[in-house]
Amino acid sequence: MEKNREEEETLKYFSRALKLSFNFLKALVGILIIFYLFSGFFTIKQDEVGIILRWGKIVGVGKRRILKPGFHWAYPPPIDKVVRIPVRKIKSVDIKEFWSPDLDKKNISPSPFLIPWLHGYIITGDENIIHTSWHVEYQIQDPLLYITNIKDEKTLIKDAVCNAIISIISNFSVDEALRTRLENASTLVKIEAQKRLDSVDSGISIIAVYLDRSVPPLQVANAFNRVIKAEQIKSSKINEAKSYANRVINTARGKAAKILSDAQTYKNAVVNESLADAEYIEKLTHRFKEGSKSLEVYLAYFYQERMEDVLLSLRDKFILQMPLQGKENELRIILGKEKKWRE
Repeated sequence: MEKNREEEETLKYFSRALKLSFNFLKALVGILIIFYLFSGFFTIKQDEVGIILRWGKIVGVGKRRILKPGFHWAYPPPIDKVVRIPVRKIKSVDIKEFWSPDLDKKNISPSPFLIPWLHGYIITGDENIIHTSWHVEYQIQDPLLYITNIKDEKTLIKDAVCNAIISIISNFSVDEALRTRLENASTLVKIEAQKRLDSVDSGISIIAVYLDRSVPPLQVANAFNRVIKAEQIKSSKINEAKSYANRVINTARGKAAKILSDAQTYKNAVVNESLADAEYIEKLTHRFKEGSKSLEVYLAYFYQERMEDVLLSLRDKFILQMPLQGKENELRIILGKEKKWRE
């Protein structure tokens, strides 16, 4: 009997222990579940958007697949995975595939020939070799295309830009690639590289492409520098000649304008005077036709005006009176007495 009682008490204690352990496990599982669910809350920053991947697939339909900045919830891993994409951040990458490391060193003697795996270079359209260094800035434009199709964005950017550089520079002469069309080359490379990125639905937009440096190989750098210096001197002389020509032309144009202005002024004065005289004569003619009694007065006044003009233009004047009846006029002129005549 005592053994049975001991066994019953042992079973009771064991049952109580099992209940306590089970209740503890339930509470612990509940706490873990609550903690697990609360761990699914996350935030998206202002310069980002978010995309939830559930078992590797994008969650949502249409615009709901893209999470805007703010507070969100998703199932914690491994069910869901939150991918944050910095759509407003401008990223950059340097292109050194066409650059030679010897150009960054000082006082180095160039090697007699280029080593393909060591010295990066590019060939121009006129079959010359140059070294170029580029800088690319880009931005994620479409996060869905980006997360779906892109694994290594920098490698993709480098490949697209390098292929564009080779395609564009192959249409440039060495002078254009080194000096005259540097900005144009950057613009064309940007357009060509963007076409290549769009063809693979990358969702990446190139903001700018900069041609940092474009130089000839060290082996022929002195020859290029001499050519550039000669062209600079030539350009300076041409500019000086053009400046002198412009000064001479502007001076001649100024003088011509003054002559034309003076001639026009003289023309206007003569025409106005002639018109005034014509109008005056026309009035006299009209009065003559009407038989005006005061016509003689006008004719006398007109005759007086004309005589004044004639007499003012004469240096010496002689007045002859009407001779007496039966006699002739006598005119005496004293020569060499200029002072007396003036007195």
